[in-house]
Amino acid sequence: MRPEAQLFLHVLGATALFGAVAAAAIIGLSGRLYPEHGRILAPASLLATLAVAVPAWALTVVFGSWTKSKEGIPGSTEWLRIGNAIATAGVLVLLAAAALSYAWTRRPEDARLPGTLALVSIAYLGALGVAWWVMTAKAPS
Repeated sequence: MRPEAQLFLHVLGATALFGAVAAAAIIGLSGRLYPEHGRILAPASLLATLAVAVPAWALTVVFGSWTKSKEGIPGSTEWLRIGNAIATAGVLVLLAAAALSYAWTRRPEDARLPGTLALVSIAYLGALGVAWWVMTAKAPS
């Protein structure tokens, strides 16, 4: 596979991951504001997390690692280490978001679950934004 295609798939996965996490955050905020719609919003958050965010995370990590090894980028590069750390921690955040979404589907009347899901998702969005900036600007070179 050409290096440009690998990098494209890495960026595509990162963009889809950001969008899916943003969708989960918006759904969580909506569920907090409109708890009567929990039965509709809770499965949507689970779908956004499991069907979109987790595969996008895998696409980002796999093609990012493949591009790094194919291009011969040293692993000690600071911007790469920051991006890898955020991606590695991201799998735990995605598992927490999936667990919160699942719990919300089981108890749609619980008003704490969508708020917690929104908080976790917004925090991860911030981390993804930092990773995006660091990897794009290659800031601490």
